[in-house]
Amino acid sequence: MHIQVVFYFLLTLVSFSHIEGKNQNDGFTIELIHRYSPKSPFYNSSMTLKERGQRLALRSASRHRHHFQRLISIDIGTDIIPNDGDYLIKIAIGLPPVNLFAIADTGSDLIWVQCKPCEYCYSQTTPMFNPGKSSSYNTLPCNSTFCASDSNMQCTDDSSQECEYFYAYGNGSTISAGIMGTDLFTFDSTKSSCVFGCGLVQDGGFDNDAGGLVGLGGGPLSLVSQLGPTIANKFSYCLTPTDSNYTSRLTLGSNSHARKGSKQAVTTPLMTQKDIPTYYMVNLKGISIGNKEVEVEKGIVIDSGSTLTYLDTSEYSRLEALVKDAITAMPMWKPPDELRLCYNKTNSAGFKAPFKMVFQFDGGDLMLEDTNFFIDFGEYVCLGIVPSDGDDGPMIFGNVAQVNFEIEFDLKGKTVSFTPSICNETYGNDLD
Repeated sequence: MHIQVVFYFLLTLVSFSHIEGKNQNDGFTIELIHRYSPKSPFYNSSMTLKERGQRLALRSASRHRHHFQRLISIDIGTDIIPNDGDYLIKIAIGLPPVNLFAIADTGSDLIWVQCKPCEYCYSQTTPMFNPGKSSSYNTLPCNSTFCASDSNMQCTDDSSQECEYFYAYGNGSTISAGIMGTDLFTFDSTKSSCVFGCGLVQDGGFDNDAGGLVGLGGGPLSLVSQLGPTIANKFSYCLTPTDSNYTSRLTLGSNSHARKGSKQAVTTPLMTQKDIPTYYMVNLKGISIGNKEVEVEKGIVIDSGSTLTYLDTSEYSRLEALVKDAITAMPMWKPPDELRLCYNKTNSAGFKAPFKMVFQFDGGDLMLEDTNFFIDFGEYVCLGIVPSDGDDGPMIFGNVAQVNFEIEFDLKGKTVSFTPSICNETYGNDLD
């Protein structure tokens, strides 16, 4: 199957979405489960804080290398790596419903799950969806707007045939292919009919405990775009620390929690990405520590799936110098792979940076606590900000930097707002 490099979407789409079960004015909220939390199918109670931190750093680096190259090159196809997101959501598909965990990813659009009869699939630990046994399932015809507008989909000459999809991820070593369809999705007690890919061929790097992927990006096939006006074209999330006993939350629709702290909110416009509508990018003017500042004036992608924050190498080097000047302790001689600046803990009380860091966006300054830019590895802590590959590598605002902020995306108003929030208290669902 031929994959065109750049795909263009039609401006007007046929909506298949209808929400049932919750007050649409306030939206509905579902759990975001960190892959290494006790509620996750990936949870391993024997994993140490050091091991978890190292795996997250390596996973973040892999995601950055392969996922975001679309921002600097259009010579490759769709670049998401389906197993590299940090957060999962539990969903059910069809009637009767089949429960599974899926990667929730703000850096991709397509919703897909593995389906029976799978021709070539990875071994999935949860039950696989069988469209033939769902009374609410329908295949998507070739003459549908969704199929006709995406070059990753194809059909035979007969427009009444089923719409097929083929997505290549990363360097092309990972693929997902199958039939596009519609069915009833259940999120907690909320139901909506959605367009999704029924995967019949998956090859490459996939997590066996995840049955698919739910795209939350800005493209028309993502969950938030499909729900569109029914959720007021808004969604938000509030991320708890990775060592918290509480789950994070994703709200689809207008969020009353975000409005309560509006006086403290920093609202910045989303930058228009015509060729790549998926990513949520804002302009970063600079980063400051005290009265010292690193000027930036470049776009940075807000990504819930990346642990680390990435800056261009020149901006990173200047920021690293400011951090070293502000901390009297000597850095570790040899930091772990994918990290650049680490400090040994000097006592049992742990490490606390003697400063706050401010990210200066168009529209306001976002003040970060030390837990938003230092990651605890048990024996030592490391700066959770690292350089991109090359001087023009994509810049990413990772999820550690987003912890304890209510982050609301207004897709119609084309803004994103950051409101300081203790996410444990706002939504807290104890994992115990």
